[in-house]
Amino acid sequence: GKHTTTHLEMFDLASGGQVVDTPGMREFGLEKFDADLAHGFVELRPYLGACKFGLDCTHTHEPGCAVKAAVDAGRVSPRRYQSYLRVQEG
Repeated sequence: GKHTTTHLEMFDLASGGQVVDTPGMREFGLEKFDADLAHGFVELRPYLGACKFGLDCTHTHEPGCAVKAAVDAGRVSPRRYQSYLRVQEG
């Protein structure tokens, strides 16, 4: 039933991630992110700062974006890039 967990539990996923079961918490939200969001995606890091607009690039629509070029060239997974875009949109 609802709220049956009485202590925090962390479960390792086969994919390498983790899930945390916390008592009383029913939802989780992400607040607005700043330009540092892309640094949280390790596969994007090699391309950050290499864009035409440097560190001001949002990696969404700017021409000369090194991150988008890496996705198009197959060096960054399109799935991970889409994940970045979803988190950035909030």
